[in-house]
Amino acid sequence: MFSKSTGRIFADNAEAFVAHVPAQAESPPLRLPVGEVTLLPISPLDGATLEHITAALRSRGVKVELRPTILRPRGAYDERRHQLRAEVLLERVAQTAERPVLGITDADCYAGTLNFVFGIADLRSGTAVVSLARLRTGASMSTFTVRAMKEIFHELGHAVGLHHCENPRCVMRFSNSLAETDAKGEQLCESCNRHVPK
Repeated sequence: MFSKSTGRIFADNAEAFVAHVPAQAESPPLRLPVGEVTLLPISPLDGATLEHITAALRSRGVKVELRPTILRPRGAYDERRHQLRAEVLLERVAQTAERPVLGITDADCYAGTLNFVFGIADLRSGTAVVSLARLRTGASMSTFTVRAMKEIFHELGHAVGLHHCENPRCVMRFSNSLAETDAKGEQLCESCNRHVPK
């Protein structure tokens, strides 16, 4: 998450058992910043990872419109740092007509003076980018998936106008490390949920 103080940019016999299990109340829907999103994959991003992320979003009730993978934009790669400039990716994502739209890549990204970002968004414009590269560090597949969902929902929250939240369990809590990402929740707190545009 990249933040500028003066700008808008923020990066287990089954039948017999089942017959005796009491019916459980339906879980309430997750408090998420969006109910649908256009996903724009940006190379590098392998098909298996993209399929996994898409399935994870859909399992959480998010309708996903998947666009074809694009090559990284000209000028995005910093040869000295061996990273992609997140702002350049965001500019390219903004050229997509649909809103909200999320660019997603497996490349490591940075923005401004920050040495890395998990993601970046343009406040209220409906555009965001998430880098999966660092979310894999020391992670099982399930941990990676939860981290990815948190960062995706965080950036999409910014994209629809939400700011950082002080609630330690809210997905809009700022995270500058994997420990901070792991500590926060996957959905919006009640307060942030009230501010989601309807």
